[in-house]
Amino acid sequence: MKVIHIESGLGNQMLSYAEYLVMKKLNPQDDCFIETMIYELPECNNVICQWFGYELERIFGVKAPNIRDLFSKAEWDQIVNEVRLTEFWNDGWRYAPAITDALNRHGLHLKNIHGDEMKYVEPKDSFTARLLEKRLVYELKRIARPLYQESYRRKMDTSSKIFIKSKEDIFAGQMLGLRNYGVDIDFIRDELLNSFVFPPVCDQKNSDVLSLIRTTESVAIHARRGDMLQSNGYCYRYGYFKRAVKYIKKRIHNPVFFFFCDSDSIEWCKSNSEVFHLDFKRDNVFFVDWNTGLDYYRDMQLMGECKHNIITNSSFGWWGTFFNKNPRKITISPNVWNNTNVQL
Repeated sequence: MKVIHIESGLGNQMLSYAEYLVMKKLNPQDDCFIETMIYELPECNNVICQWFGYELERIFGVKAPNIRDLFSKAEWDQIVNEVRLTEFWNDGWRYAPAITDALNRHGLHLKNIHGDEMKYVEPKDSFTARLLEKRLVYELKRIARPLYQESYRRKMDTSSKIFIKSKEDIFAGQMLGLRNYGVDIDFIRDELLNSFVFPPVCDQKNSDVLSLIRTTESVAIHARRGDMLQSNGYCYRYGYFKRAVKYIKKRIHNPVFFFFCDSDSIEWCKSNSEVFHLDFKRDNVFFVDWNTGLDYYRDMQLMGECKHNIITNSSFGWWGTFFNKNPRKITISPNVWNNTNVQL
């Protein structure tokens, strides 16, 4: 038996489901299940946003066996309550031992492969933390990037917890490592493309912009601020978007830029053109700002249709680069560990 944990928003859910597909392919003799308990614990949403809950079936029609279906409703409710009593969300998000222990008390024999390390830590207002926010330190790290990028990529490599062939019953998932540089996502590329098929675009606005995207040198800019600003703030402060847009303009004739971001950030982006090295009056720029509520996933679909992509540290944006079929695509990210063909 193999159990793969899934949580968080759509991009992360897709990465975890990708881990499920890897596990299933490497262990065809075993029963493989997903586990989505986080969405039944609303307390978790106060620490890490769970957005609209589990969505792979709603959006893509993905139907995967769920571990909860092995139990009666009464017993599953008891398992969920036992996990709730651990309050793991207040203890470094240590869900893996909490869920594994609860399932094992009810007859399973799972080995926790994920581990129990702290996943979420409140930001510290320390001298070191403030120093790392400084422009000088950021630029020094960029200059030194060729010296440390390979060791950092090895540090970020979670392949050993994803590509597992084992006779043991294990609990894994949510490593989010299949978007990382050097990881063999091609191992399940066909399975992913067969699983993640977006519903057809039927509404007029998205149909019009899709036509424009397909007939121009379209460049998706995923300027996600909002909940990601804490980890992506440096992209706006220290010139990442300027470097990325300059890179595109030097190599692509007549690029057309399409902005995709959370609804609260649209006006900020429109008022800060200098951050992106764009003149919104002279450059070809469009803002896709209507895919809200349950239709938000359309942004990922449209980004995947663009010829080129500029993303931040966001799994939602990264999937846009994955779905991009342009053989000459330029995909740009700010981190050396992201699986894009340019890191700035």
